[in-house]
Amino acid sequence: MKLSGYISALWRSSIRRQLILGFTLASLALMLGFGYLVLEQQRKALYQSSEERASSLAHALAISGTSWALANDLVGLQEVVQGFAKTQDMRRACFLDTHGEVLASSNPDEVGFFVTDKVSRDMLASTSREQFILVNQKDLIVIAHPVMAEGRFLGWVRVEMSRDTVNANLAALTRMWIEFMLFAVLAVSLIAYVLGRRLTHGLNHLMQVAAAVEHGLEKRRSDIGRSDEIGVLARHLDRMLDALEQQKKLIHESEAKYRFLADNISDVIWILDPKTRQWIYVSPSITRLLGYSVEELMQQPMEKTLTSQSSADVQGWLRERGELFLSGKDGDHIYLDEVEYRRRDGSTVWCEVTTHFAKNESDEMILLGVMRNITERKKAEEQIRNLAFYDTLTQLPNRRLLQDRFSLVISACKRNNRYAAVMFIDLDNFKPLNDEHGHNVGDILLVEVAHRIVSCVREVDTVARFGGDEFVVMLSELDTDKDASMAQAGVVAEKIRQSLGEVYRLTVLQEGKLEPRIVEHHCTASIGVVVFNDHGVTQEDLIRLADAAMYQAKASGRNRVYFADL
Repeated sequence: MKLSGYISALWRSSIRRQLILGFTLASLALMLGFGYLVLEQQRKALYQSSEERASSLAHALAISGTSWALANDLVGLQEVVQGFAKTQDMRRACFLDTHGEVLASSNPDEVGFFVTDKVSRDMLASTSREQFILVNQKDLIVIAHPVMAEGRFLGWVRVEMSRDTVNANLAALTRMWIEFMLFAVLAVSLIAYVLGRRLTHGLNHLMQVAAAVEHGLEKRRSDIGRSDEIGVLARHLDRMLDALEQQKKLIHESEAKYRFLADNISDVIWILDPKTRQWIYVSPSITRLLGYSVEELMQQPMEKTLTSQSSADVQGWLRERGELFLSGKDGDHIYLDEVEYRRRDGSTVWCEVTTHFAKNESDEMILLGVMRNITERKKAEEQIRNLAFYDTLTQLPNRRLLQDRFSLVISACKRNNRYAAVMFIDLDNFKPLNDEHGHNVGDILLVEVAHRIVSCVREVDTVARFGGDEFVVMLSELDTDKDASMAQAGVVAEKIRQSLGEVYRLTVLQEGKLEPRIVEHHCTASIGVVVFNDHGVTQEDLIRLADAAMYQAKASGRNRVYFADL
């Protein structure tokens, strides 16, 4: 197995391992990044401090030696320089005249000689009469300071200092940070292990219950008395098992009813000529289902009783399945489809249609069918879908549907090379409303906020409730130019910010009173925006960047729009 495959198997093997690895890697990355920034800042500060210290010493030596240089007292000048030689990290200090002769030096052997190295020659050739840095290296700082007396240029002071103390301090800080980082990562990993153990214990119990039910122990239940998400999932599983058991019971009862109804022609039974699309026979129960009498229905073609989409589907099925039946490849196959019929009053009804091809006495192909009303089941399926993908309060897409939309937008970016944008919106003044008027008023405000955001975007864009008073807006198909896309996203974000900043007049129904209560509330929003293209950034990274940008907007005074760099 390749290394990538081994890592993938290790990552996917268990939630506990994913938690431990995820927490460990995340904490390690954060600590490394933070440590690097801190150490780099310390390095710059210490190097700056050593540079300022060398500059101060050069300036002090220039001032101290000026009078001795004017008096041409080289012995006194040498004593002054020797006094500075005892300074910590001092490698060399010397006093040069304008021609480069060493008049005094912390190394007495240099006195009387002329400097010839390139750095010194550049210093002597300089027309500047200001202090400047000759060498600024990791382990050495060299400062040149002019010696002036009443406007007269006497020469140069050159101070060379090592950075041994600075580098030793940095090494000590690095060791201390590595020890702290290892301790922090170990602590985070331990916490992740404890959390993973607690989570997987509940999940293992749920899997055992599911396996027991699968093997026939239908009365087994999973409620473990926990109040967290695992406990909620366990209670939902119990309710689902209860519903399944009840549904099974209902199915058995329905089977008995079906036999009775079939015997009494409760479902609609029909025979159709697939070539002419004309009805040959329809049972009287068609009146209850579609509102037509048998005579009325027999006079119109099949297509008129179907919606446009179902009509196209049915005609395609009839053509393909009819050819299979005539070729002998169909056999005695029975087809089960869901078809949407149009009632006499214009409303629609969904039916489950069971069909089978056969031949009549004249050896002509006919289609036998039975259809049953499943409109309520379709509504229930739609309700389940809404519960799975939409927020129950605002009817906006929830996080799950937002993830699906994210995938589509990223694919579109890759396909048409256009930019897209994601906005993270958080209300600035929401909690005081809940505290003063109650959560029901807060819910009314959230619904109004959702309406205002939706009114500010296009139909192709997505507005989702991320949780609490947080919303996410995803703008798709922006410009191919990033700056133009940022401008477009900025216009929409500003429009949303202004709309959400307008005063809210909330109509609150009062129990026992006929007149509703009007609550006025002012609530602004902070918006973080990320403009992105197909460059490998994950959904989680984009949401995290937009969330961080939103917090930057809050930190900048709230009621603002802040763009995150990507």
